[in-house]
Amino acid sequence: MTMRHASDRQSLFTMLEELEEGDCLEIDSFADVAASSAELLDAVNRIADHGADFVSLREEIDTRSETGPHFFAVCRALYTLDEEKIHARRRDGIEKAKEEGRYKGRKPIAVDEGLFDSVVSLWQSGDITAREAMAKLDLKPNTFYRRIKEREALKMKDYKKAEHEIREEIKEAARQSRRDLDELKKQVKAEAKEVKKAADKKLELRDIEREMRQDRIRAEAEHHETVRQMKKDVEAEAKELKKLMENEG
Repeated sequence: MTMRHASDRQSLFTMLEELEEGDCLEIDSFADVAASSAELLDAVNRIADHGADFVSLREEIDTRSETGPHFFAVCRALYTLDEEKIHARRRDGIEKAKEEGRYKGRKPIAVDEGLFDSVVSLWQSGDITAREAMAKLDLKPNTFYRRIKEREALKMKDYKKAEHEIREEIKEAARQSRRDLDELKKQVKAEAKEVKKAADKKLELRDIEREMRQDRIRAEAEHHETVRQMKKDVEAEAKELKKLMENEG
């Protein structure tokens, strides 16, 4: 644990940037380190967020005591109540200005986006403190942290949008794959049908060729039988003719 002592407002904000969990930040009195109760409550809440303890010598407050944690709880409640009152007054003022036609909206503080990104990167990497980052950007703590939250929200929105687009692309790719697979199945079925048709036709041609070959064999056999019979008839007629010639002689 590191004991840190803040003697004035500037040293308090410096200490807040250097606090680590388990440290203890000590002040002499509230009046020395805060210009308003809201500023003090904000500082105490940030100490609690760091997981550190708080000691105020004049007010005799020590969060390391048994009742100490209750001090943080009360400060949080008061800070929330104060914030709600501020927001309520702001909303009422805006509504009244709108009714009177005077409301033009809050003019955003102009910040160089490139500079802001580079400075925030240095702060997030630990190269500079938040106080140094605010000084480089000329921003107050509330504006600085609000801009950080807005950037994070925007990044998350972009991330979710990109994630949604990727999911849609994956779904479309899956649908296209199914369509391609169905088309491929159709083509395979059509080709198989054509192959079967060609095979059937080839078998049919084989049957025709076999029948023609059988017809030719039968025709050749009939021809040979006819020729053999003709030879027998000619030989028989020749014998008869020879016999007649012998008788006449």
